[in-house]
Amino acid sequence: MVTALILGGHGRVSQCLTRQLVRRGDTVHSLIRNPTQFDAIKALGAQPVVQSIEDSSVSEIAQTILECSPDVVIWSAGAGGGSPERTNTVDHLGAVKAFDAVVESKTRRFIIVSAIDVRDRESKPAPEWYNDDDHAMSGRVWSSIGAYMKAKLAADRDLVTNNDRRKLQYTIVRPGGLNNDPAAGTVAAGKVHISKTISREDVAAFIVAAIDEPKSIGMAIDIVGGETEIKQALQTVIDDKIDTFNGYY
Repeated sequence: MVTALILGGHGRVSQCLTRQLVRRGDTVHSLIRNPTQFDAIKALGAQPVVQSIEDSSVSEIAQTILECSPDVVIWSAGAGGGSPERTNTVDHLGAVKAFDAVVESKTRRFIIVSAIDVRDRESKPAPEWYNDDDHAMSGRVWSSIGAYMKAKLAADRDLVTNNDRRKLQYTIVRPGGLNNDPAAGTVAAGKVHISKTISREDVAAFIVAAIDEPKSIGMAIDIVGGETEIKQALQTVIDDKIDTFNGYY
């Protein structure tokens, strides 16, 4: 069994993840900012922790991690489309605080939920597998939520480029657009086309698979809805060494 700490526990992907982990007998600690969410998280079977990452220091977050003693920390927090300033404070700087807090707590396994097409669009070419629809979708997304995408890019870049110092055992999960469809149990992973959406339940199931698969450490993996069973999709990406962030940050 696994003990997990989810940072940003009230998000819809986080709630799906909590249910799935609890269902298989794992222990889940769930960090939330708003105390009014306590009962809802408790009802999922998790142990709620009320703490604002935004207002906490690295050491305060590290102390929380130490008290929970998790095998894995999952970052699934975010500003939720607030102002660009707060988006940067939470999605970028808050994530960096979490990276350092995980290190300070002596935990190593870390999974961050990012987003598909998070990349340096100004200095790097587009992925070679993108088609015309992908380019059009990329333009629309970056035009509408550019502050969010830039914050995620800054966080993910920091995680990867500073890992020689931190030595986290990280996996970056990069889902496409999210929907509330029932779990399909299947996805497309790796060099995928970015306009297809994915069920939040399937994103959560992919995170569970990544938790269980140490060979996913050090990888960034794109996922959208598809036809391949989740564990098999993950294994294929690992076997083929398909890291969709490498070379694009």
